[in-house]
Amino acid sequence: MISWIWDSIREILERHERYSDALQIDAVLPRDLEYWSKEAARLKEELDRCHQTNRHMLGEDLSALNLKELEELQEQLDAGLRRIRSKKNHVLLEQIDELTKKESFLREENRMLRSKVAETEEKKENMPDDMNMETREPPSIESAEEQRSLQLNHRPWRDSHNLQFALQLGPYQPPPSTETPTGNHRHN
Repeated sequence: MISWIWDSIREILERHERYSDALQIDAVLPRDLEYWSKEAARLKEELDRCHQTNRHMLGEDLSALNLKELEELQEQLDAGLRRIRSKKNHVLLEQIDELTKKESFLREENRMLRSKVAETEEKKENMPDDMNMETREPPSIESAEEQRSLQLNHRPWRDSHNLQFALQLGPYQPPPSTETPTGNHRHN
């Protein structure tokens, strides 16, 4: 029986904790809701003011402004223009500085390349003609044939039959005899 009482008491305490937690949530919720409602209204007003100021800066919707407000707007615009011009001049000076460095680098690179070209041309001029392959024209087909013919004529061939063999394709075959069986010469 005592265990039953303890179980009941435990149940009652658990229900009390759950109920009190729910009450606390319900009590906090209205305060938070009220805070966030006020915060949303404040932010909406600030957003509307920013939109209105933006329109004024663009020169729109100026009829509602009095002289003092127009003068303040003009001062804000003048200050903004000075900052914009200052920033623009700063960016332009940085670009000029960078381009000046690039120009200097390119001039130095150009100077080095001109020096290399001059050295190469000087080496070409100092080469013997037969070594200077770039300026020599390739031989024509006719001159190559003439050279080959001269090389063949300067070789020590024993007779014209071997020369004919050297120019033929295939195995060596002795040339046909120029004499007929009767001993007379054939006319070709």
